Amino acid sequence: MISTSPDATARVVQGVITGVGFIGGGAILNHGSFVHGTATAASIRATGAIGTAVALGSYDVAIVISIFTFPTLRLLTLMKK
Repeated sequence: MISTSPDATARVVQGVITGVGFIGGGAILNHGSFVHGTATAASIRATGAIGTAVALGSYDVAIVISIFTFPTLRLLTLMKK
């Protein structure tokens, strides 16, 4: 657990969400009418959620997110080719 105070924990999680969202937004590139990097941004967001869940001790949530994220990214890779 990050802190014994729920308010402090909420502020830390909010900061992580904001920071990871900012980094993910930087991964999205616009080339004319094509947009690239949305899957990368989504995987960055999912990785941040997994890390946050582990930091909070919610290992079951982290495992569920991982179970859904990995096959989704693999399917996106196959569909892209």
